[in-house]
Amino acid sequence: MCNLTAVKDTTHIYGFDDRWLMLFGIPIVSVSATIMIFGVNGLMNSNGICLIAGALFTTAYWFSFRYLQKNYHMKYPGYEFTSSRLFYIGSRMLFMFLAVKYAMSFVVHAILPPHIEYMQGGGIGIESTLISILLIAFIFFVYEGIYYLNRSKTIELEKRELEQITSEQKLSTLKNQVNPHFLFNSLNTLVTIIPEEPDLAIEFVQQMSKTYRNILEYRDEKLVTIEQELKALDSYIYLLKTRFHGKIHIYNNIDKKHFKDFILPLSLQILIENAVKHNITSNTKPLKVELNSTDGYITVVNNLQKKTQNYNSTKMGLANIRSRYKLLVDQEIEVHETQDNFIVRLPIIKSAQ
Repeated sequence: MCNLTAVKDTTHIYGFDDRWLMLFGIPIVSVSATIMIFGVNGLMNSNGICLIAGALFTTAYWFSFRYLQKNYHMKYPGYEFTSSRLFYIGSRMLFMFLAVKYAMSFVVHAILPPHIEYMQGGGIGIESTLISILLIAFIFFVYEGIYYLNRSKTIELEKRELEQITSEQKLSTLKNQVNPHFLFNSLNTLVTIIPEEPDLAIEFVQQMSKTYRNILEYRDEKLVTIEQELKALDSYIYLLKTRFHGKIHIYNNIDKKHFKDFILPLSLQILIENAVKHNITSNTKPLKVELNSTDGYITVVNNLQKKTQNYNSTKMGLANIRSRYKLLVDQEIEVHETQDNFIVRLPIIKSAQ
């Protein structure tokens, strides 16, 4: 149970089960260290005694410094190398090295007294000390490398998840802005026609209700087909044409081959609403809005005849669409203004996200 708990603790800290690393690492390091300390001849002529001694030292160092690093990272889980952190690990590594070295030297000499001649390099000699330090450094940096690699992956994953959550929250906020914006403009439109044509006002309310229902239906969708967007747009176009009585003309030239492709919900309505809000609509200067599909874009073009008087505007329409495209599909819309036209190009999205 204790061993299982230790493995779970290490897995939690390092992000992997290190039993396989120990299974292969300890024998390989043991043989390498033994050859470095005793040489090939000492290894071959000691009847395996030198190899046993090397394995004992390696195993003791491995488990001791594995335990030390586990506690080190539990105390200092971050990346910041403060003076207190460096002192903590440095002092404990020195203490652990001396404790293990002299304890294991005593154990090895006690277990293998007839073979002292083969142990002279494994006692307190300078050469064995340097090799032991090299061994400890290897163990330390293997675990540290794996720790920071997994930490980096975890942090990157958490960062992406946070960006996704933030994007979803921003997208939700932007979508919610469509609802009150539409309602405000629709009520203004209704106020203008009630005194003059009450019967038409009734039909207008019905169409407004249909449009509002479409908004409620699609506002929680990330994407809708272009066919759905155009169908939802019909009632809104009716509202505009009813209000302006021939002062606005909207032409839909979108190729039907794109009807099953995708677009952001309510984006065309917002662009048309934006054109109405910023341009003159009159019998002598009717506003013309064209919807086209070319080169992988839905293009919304209106003739440019800007209003000169001041009016209240939240300036959220175009910014709303730009932000939603960027957040949801990481694509940019194109906005161009010429002497005669204002043009917005929305990327056609080929598949639902």
